[in-house]
Amino acid sequence: MKMQRLGTTGLDVSEVGLGTFEWGHRVDSVVAQRLLDDYVLAGGNLVELPSSGRHAAAVLAQLSLPEELLVMARVGVSMSESSHIEVGLGRARILDQVDALLSTTGRGHIDVLILDVFDAEVDRAETASAIDTLLTLGKIRYVGVSHHAGWELSEMRGAGIPIACAIAEYSLLNREAEDELLPAARYGGVSLIAGAGLGRGVLSDKYRRGTPQDSRLAGELSDYVAAYFDEPSTRVLSGVRKAAAALGVSTTDIALAFNRNQGIACSLVSARTPEQLAELTGDVIELEPEIAEVLDQIS
Repeated sequence: MKMQRLGTTGLDVSEVGLGTFEWGHRVDSVVAQRLLDDYVLAGGNLVELPSSGRHAAAVLAQLSLPEELLVMARVGVSMSESSHIEVGLGRARILDQVDALLSTTGRGHIDVLILDVFDAEVDRAETASAIDTLLTLGKIRYVGVSHHAGWELSEMRGAGIPIACAIAEYSLLNREAEDELLPAARYGGVSLIAGAGLGRGVLSDKYRRGTPQDSRLAGELSDYVAAYFDEPSTRVLSGVRKAAAALGVSTTDIALAFNRNQGIACSLVSARTPEQLAELTGDVIELEPEIAEVLDQIS
């Protein structure tokens, strides 16, 4: 697995990041340890904790982690219960959430702290002050943002926050980040990290012959996944299948290769089994210009 520099920093991250969305739910600590061991063996070094990821953080605390592993965690969203969500980037919220993450995981620092919301009501100087405090105390080492538009990213950078990366949904099925966010990120020397890098799992082609009972489509995230069962997405997936067949690889390989070809620093994936992870970290292919151009046109 190749490494990519995160923005203009000195930090290198693997081109595939391991998401932990299911940890503490459908993935217990035993399976999580196996996933982590296999991921590191494949050359991966970045684990992402989801927003309000108390369950995932608690599982992470039970695992044996190699020193080279980087932990990326999000702040800005509070969820006391599933029906009550609060967001914001005030100083107290940021500091309290970082301390809670460190306490739960048992770690001395967070490698990459993600500001998971743009807060238009809090002065950017207050947010910047909180980040500066955390950096000075050594509680965090790098900063990124998520769910930010291009102009919002620019505002945060203008406030003096040293943003190294921006997370946005990006795949062959969703390239909206190219409209505004990606140009703003490139201009500012900020890396783009692809969330839902496999089109919410659709580009893995797992739904070609039906709906697996343990899949997200079969559960409470069915609407989230089904959004990519429309005609345009079906057309794109058909083209990905043809490219995969021509190269003798999987549709997953094609999807991840496309992201790399577009300059994405890291694609986040949330494997639940060692078998899924092996497919995600297996063949690393480079797209020929002709194939990349066709994929670009159909998506």
